[in-house]
Amino acid sequence: MPAHTPRADVLAAVPTLVDESGEIDTAANRALLTGLVGRVDGVFVAGTTGEFPALHRAERRDLVGLALEIFGPDRVVAHIGAAATRDAVTLARDAVALGATRLVAITPYYLAVDTDAVTRHFAAITAAAGDAVVYGYLFPDRTGVAADAEEFARTSAETGLAGAKLSGAAAGLLAEFVAALPAGTPLWTGHDSALAAAVRAGGRGVVSGLSSAFPAPLAALADAVARGDAEAERTAQAEADEVAATLAGSPEAIKYALARQGIGAEVMRMPAPLVSAERRERIDRLVAAAAAPVA
Repeated sequence: MPAHTPRADVLAAVPTLVDESGEIDTAANRALLTGLVGRVDGVFVAGTTGEFPALHRAERRDLVGLALEIFGPDRVVAHIGAAATRDAVTLARDAVALGATRLVAITPYYLAVDTDAVTRHFAAITAAAGDAVVYGYLFPDRTGVAADAEEFARTSAETGLAGAKLSGAAAGLLAEFVAALPAGTPLWTGHDSALAAAVRAGGRGVVSGLSSAFPAPLAALADAVARGDAEAERTAQAEADEVAATLAGSPEAIKYALARQGIGAEVMRMPAPLVSAERRERIDRLVAAAAAPVA
């Protein structure tokens, strides 16, 4: 009999949909979230894919509130990270006041920091969060803060961080984080198509931008890995790899894919490259394939 593995979480890192003038499109965001219910295990709101640096406090509060309304507190991970500790603390209190019970915060960014500064930052956030759990968000490629498993384990012990999302270069260190942290500490990879490897290394699952537009491949992959079905895993992995390669982890490509499915506009709040004609054609093929009836 094949070995069975706990089913991985598939958390969709949702983009923030805006209208042609760049204002939050509440109806489009509602349609996106509603369409993901039952197709992913939860949502990761106002993160990197959600263009959080370009969102105002009230916008982040509204987006978290909308997600909580549709998914409920157990299935929403609300990103409350900010460059300033003061702002992250305010956002944490806002989210908790709305009913959020699962928060995540990126490390400080832009100015150089040391481990003590990062620890103070997270300590202030966990204190403000009350009974809500808080996960760290490590993305050294974007923040300049190195991901070190032993240092994060010490910071977590001192501050009460409950786990972490590991993105960019940090995703490749997941096994080191599993070894350094207490058994059972939830760790998610931000590498869309690395779900199987992450789970086998001891991770909880994946926070996936591609799942916002194409949830089926990673859901199928999570099911196949949990069943120990090698053939189904190979098929699902190939599909997930194709979507990941096509979207290339970019919010602009994810928004284009959603727009082609009739959900929102492809407008970005932050400056970003235009989606090339070649990539648009590839995305169009994925959209058509996803819409095709199952034989």
